[in-house]
Amino acid sequence: MKYVLVLLSLCLTLSVKADINNIPKRDLKHMKYLFEDLIDDHDFSYTIFGSKPMSLADYCLDIPPDLSLYRCIRSKFFIFQRKANLSAWYKCRDEFDLKDFIFLDEEEDLFECLVLVIINKKNMLRVLHEHALIFKKELGDSFNPESFLEVLERRETSLAKAINDSNKLLGIMLGYGVRNATLFQERFDLMKAHAKRTKENLPEDENLTKKLEIVETQVECFSELDADATIHPLYFLADVSHPETIALQQKYEKERQQIIELRKQHNFMDLVLQRLVTSE
Repeated sequence: MKYVLVLLSLCLTLSVKADINNIPKRDLKHMKYLFEDLIDDHDFSYTIFGSKPMSLADYCLDIPPDLSLYRCIRSKFFIFQRKANLSAWYKCRDEFDLKDFIFLDEEEDLFECLVLVIINKKNMLRVLHEHALIFKKELGDSFNPESFLEVLERRETSLAKAINDSNKLLGIMLGYGVRNATLFQERFDLMKAHAKRTKENLPEDENLTKKLEIVETQVECFSELDADATIHPLYFLADVSHPETIALQQKYEKERQQIIELRKQHNFMDLVLQRLVTSE
């Protein structure tokens, strides 16, 4: 597969220095910590080294309320480190010449916190062209995959606004498949309607409740939890019996095993940064 060749070429070209030469060592160290966090605690490796079109991370910078003293101290240290890593990125990002990727580092209207998003441009263009009719239905007939990505790359609008806050489009862009993205949107809409009725003290809508129960019976976790995994399996709600989901499970698990082998390299984070600034 193409991405396997990319992994091999990275190992062979590690000595090649990219535009990150101009970044001070201290800042570069913090940037490595940033991407290490995004890989180990999120799923950025699937987008950087695999076929996943996009990954995102909700990057909370606030201390949760009602913590014990010990957990509060740990959270303060954790948040301090996150802010230091982000500060280094914001300081030096203009020196970091991304080639095949778009890194959206100031998304604040997608969720109720800062969200970091990485897009593999080639993978995303493939998905956008494959599902162009769905995007045109949601965004209008003027939708064009290349223009859509260019607007995001130039940061002319946020991701949330670009997709009109559509969970369905977001799921497709995340590589979760059309079936699962559609189910998630339906589930979200039903839960939102149910919550609104509850807030307004309206009587239960049995038809609405039944629809939600039907959707709930169709979704399970895409992968089994593996807390000790070197590279975590992907976790999202999915119709695990659907052919599209089965194909995705096989593909992503194969990629995960190959990324795990790459993760064993002592210079793995150098490979990550090198991949980000290297064009296929």
